[in-house]
Amino acid sequence: MSAEANMVITPVTIESQAQFNQRVTTHDFLIVLFTAKWCDPCQPFAPVFAEVAAQYPHAVFATADIDLAADLAANFRVTKVPALMAIRERVVIDMVNGAMHAHELNHHVQMWQTLDMTTITAHFNQRSSPEH
Repeated sequence: MSAEANMVITPVTIESQAQFNQRVTTHDFLIVLFTAKWCDPCQPFAPVFAEVAAQYPHAVFATADIDLAADLAANFRVTKVPALMAIRERVVIDMVNGAMHAHELNHHVQMWQTLDMTTITAHFNQRSSPEH
């Protein structure tokens, strides 16, 4: 078996608003898990998140510790962990609180990736046009 076949895709770590901004501008589909070292439900959910991340190589899965990325957590008003935020084409499309089983997370990821962004994109394009 090649080394590449043994490679496990792990979520990237985001430690600041600036790192988040960079990820959002370079990836169309980003799923962020807000977590904390002191959070009991976060610990068993982290491997579930990593397991599901490996099934979606086209999406970027990231973790953000709310104590390290305090600016990011404050910006999105994250007060409970674990919390998941889904971003498509620079738009936050969903925020979900609480740990979940792999099949539940898979369901959410599939729902997020199949969301038709046409209406959302049109809305933002209209709002940013000069006559509005």
